[in-house]
Amino acid sequence: MNANWKLPKTQKALHNLLHKPKEGDFWQADHIKAVAEGGGDAGLDNLRTLCTPCHQVETERLRGRLKLMYHGKSKDIKETAGSDIRALFATQQQQSIRKSRKKYSAD
Repeated sequence: MNANWKLPKTQKALHNLLHKPKEGDFWQADHIKAVAEGGGDAGLDNLRTLCTPCHQVETERLRGRLKLMYHGKSKDIKETAGSDIRALFATQQQQSIRKSRKKYSAD
């Protein structure tokens, strides 16, 4: 139980956490081999469930590896390895839309 849980400070917030939990409050899915490191095409055997604090630790480790890998080539490592998978997919979707717009405007 040494997971660095950051519990809410107010009674109301703690009550909401316990009685109205939201997605990602306690558990998150994690790629064993990160998508940014080539693990995106792997199957379900590349996924694991981590508690939210442990997932944050793993994400920070990934950011450190990516900083070493890209060494200043990436504008923002957080875009590549965000702590919220939905944000990563939204970023990838926006990039895909921009590429398709460029393709069609060139034609």
